[in-house]
Parts: sequence; structure tokens; C-alpha cells
Amino acid sequence: MFDVAIIGAGMSGLQAAVSAKQAGLSFCVIEARDRVGGKVWSIPLASGRGTADLGAAWINDELQPRVTAYVRKFAMKTISQPIDKTAIVQVSEDERLEFLFGVIPDFPPEEKTNLEMIRDHIEAESQKKEAPKLEDDQVSLDTYVRKLGATEKTCKMVNLWVRAMHGLESTEESAAHFIDYCRRNHGLLAARADDHTGGNYLRLQGGTQDIARGIARLIGEQHIYTSHPVQSIHDEQEKVTIYTSNGRIFVAKKVILSVPSTLFKDIKFSPPLPAALQERSSNTKLGHYSKAIVCYDKPWWRDLGYNGFLFSYVGPISIVRDTSVPEKNYYSLTCFVNGSVGAEWAKLNPHARRRAVLEQLAKGYNVDRSSELWRPIEFFDQIWKHELYSQGALSPIPALGHYVKFQSVHGRPVGNIHFVGTEYSDHWKGYMEGALNSGAQGAEEVVKALKVPGSRL
Repeated sequence: MFDVAIIGAGMSGLQAAVSAKQAGLSFCVIEARDRVGGKVWSIPLASGRGTADLGAAWINDELQPRVTAYVRKFAMKTISQPIDKTAIVQVSEDERLEFLFGVIPDFPPEEKTNLEMIRDHIEAESQKKEAPKLEDDQVSLDTYVRKLGATEKTCKMVNLWVRAMHGLESTEESAAHFIDYCRRNHGLLAARADDHTGGNYLRLQGGTQDIARGIARLIGEQHIYTSHPVQSIHDEQEKVTIYTSNGRIFVAKKVILSVPSTLFKDIKFSPPLPAALQERSSNTKLGHYSKAIVCYDKPWWRDLGYNGFLFSYVGPISIVRDTSVPEKNYYSLTCFVNGSVGAEWAKLNPHARRRAVLEQLAKGYNVDRSSELWRPIEFFDQIWKHELYSQGALSPIPALGHYVKFQSVHGRPVGNIHFVGTEYSDHWKGYMEGALNSGAQGAEEVVKALKVPGSRL
């Protein structure tokens, strides 16, 4: 019998295992996929020029201490997100604006003032050290900003924030949850920023999955059981028995469950989870979050004076970022194809998806058929809704009215089962940093529950 069985080898599960090992616990890590990392997944390019991140890609070495410590421990090389030159906004099918990156585009004065008012209000609310408000949880973010006087164009920008951050529409997420999400990530501006003040600052030259692989080595890969999907968890008070779909049985005193709450429905719990927790978890959503990555021989957009950043009210692409690694002669644009328009795009066949992305990029960057844009050396996409053990990204979003109502049960242990994941983090929720924080906290709960003497946690 293990002291603790950790279900899920995403970042929170891996960190829980590291912390359990440091505390002297016996443990195992049970993972459904054939790899570690969860939504942290880097794949090698056919060109041999490096790797591309299909999932989590950015860190901040000033604001995210846990992930930064691993990057330094494993001697990983970073690259800053380009923020010079010109950015682009697609306002409609026929209208585009160029603007200096980091400032509001040159919208008409009244629209600009309105957008600044809404942005500053949400930023100010997200800087307050207070609990989310019940009344704000009962309305969508869209309704909330309209009540503040947001114009239609400002509402489109707010919707873009939600698409980019959560893969949903602003009508699907409560104002309280969105504001509190920003609060846990240093505010709205930090959650959106590409410089040293925000969450999209640095990338890893070798890909973020190197962090997960490095942590797995620290754990000891003999403790990690990949390709073992968990089917059921039986809490028998003195022990917990875990059955996997490939016939393996694990027994432990405690379980740390590193699985998004939306996916609890896919596991049989005996006894069943408390009714309140079931209601909350069964009514969460994982966003329609996809990436299309277009690779080139050279960064043709930089030659045109662009830094690669583009955002669109139109779609299917919501946001584009330059994800090149010049040191590896690798140049790419990563397109986030999110929300409802992303859901429609995901229904297309691969050729049609590729065509839709290239056509939108051509309009956005205002280039014709002679452009290098039409001659990518590689093109691939990742639709997280189609990935069996993710079924969306980034972290689960509760139904309207559920965030405040069920806070007393969300993330709290149930019997011998403890819950971890980026959705539970008080710091950098939705990011790798948040997952690491939650994993460490879950392990600490188990150590205290087992009353381990001399623990180093």
C-alpha cells in the first residue's frame, strides 16, 4: 500500500509527487496519457529546428517563482516575447487597424474612452483584496459591462478577453469569476501583458514540456505509470482502491486527484462525491481552446514592420503571437482559435482549417498571394476539445452563480481524496505556476492528514 496515489501527471500532479517524495511518503503517479505534462505538450518539428508548444507556452521569471525555479534548475534557455514594432486589430471583415504594440488602437475618441473606462474598472476591481461578490456571480461578464455603459465595440473587446483567456464567450462566464481570475493573476493588465509585467513574457527555447520531463526525472520515472486511465476510485476509510481501465489496481492511504473538475463525471467514485461538489463540477465548462501553428523559413512579418501580434473581433482566429526561436532558425505564428468561432472552425476538415487560418492571416497582415505567408514549411493544429483526457482548456469555468455558492466545497478534501489543479490556485490560476502551487498545497494537506513526523515540506 502506498501512502498516497496521485492521479494525473500534469503539472499539479507532478509537483504533488515531488512534494510527497520530499516529505518521505511512498507514492505512485497514475496517468491516463502516454506522456507526462497534461496540457503542457511540446512536439518536435519535422524540419528538425526545435519544438512547438501545443499547450502552455509562457512564463514570467519575475512573478512566477515555482516555474522559474525549475527553469533555472534544469538550465533551460528562455526567449522574450517580441513587443516592438507594429500590431494589428481586425475590427471587421473589411476593416483593420495598425497600432503601436502596448497601446489602445486608434479607435474613434468616444470608443477609446469607453474601452479605457471598462478596462480600468475591471483592473481596479481585480486589484482589490476581497472575496468575489455574490451579485457579480449571478450575471455574465457581458451583462456586467453593459450595465457599466459599455458600447458594442467595447463589449466585443471584453468578449475577446474571455475568448483569449478561457476559450468561452463573455456571456458564458460570470463577472465575479472573471474578476477573481484576474485578481489571482496580478490583475487584468498582467493577465494580458506580453512584457515583464505579465503572463505572456518568456518562452522556453526547448519547449515547456521539458519542465514536466525534468520534474518526472526528479520524481523517479519508475514511480510514474503512464497509459493507465483511472476508471473508479473506492474510498474505504482505511484505504483507497483505484481501478484503471487496463486492469491495474492501486491501493493507497490517500489520493491526490489532479484531474479537471469537469471530468469528474468520467470517474466512478464510491461512495459518490457530495451532492454539492457534483452539482458544481458537472456544471463547469472547459473552453473551446485551440492552437494553429504556422511555421516559416523566415519571419516575413517582421520584414513588413510587424511584431506578429494580431487580435480579431471576427475570427476564427482570436489572437496571433510570434512564437519564433531565432536561435534555432525557427519562425512561427501561433494562432489561438477559441470560443464559439473556434468551435465552428474545429468542425472543418484539416485542409479547410488550414485554408481558413491562412486566409485570415492574409487579410490581417494585408498581403497578397505573392507573400511568403502562403508558403509555410509546416502547419499543424491542436484542438484541445478533441483530446480525450482534456476535453478543453485552460481550467474549468463554473456556471453562473456557482462560483460563490460552492466555494466552501470547491477544492476541499472529501474523505481520503484531495484535489489539486490550476483551477484551485490562489496565485496564477490557469497557468503552470498555478498548477505547481496547487500541487504543493495538496501534498501538504496529505502530509498533515497522515501526521508524517519530520516532514521537510
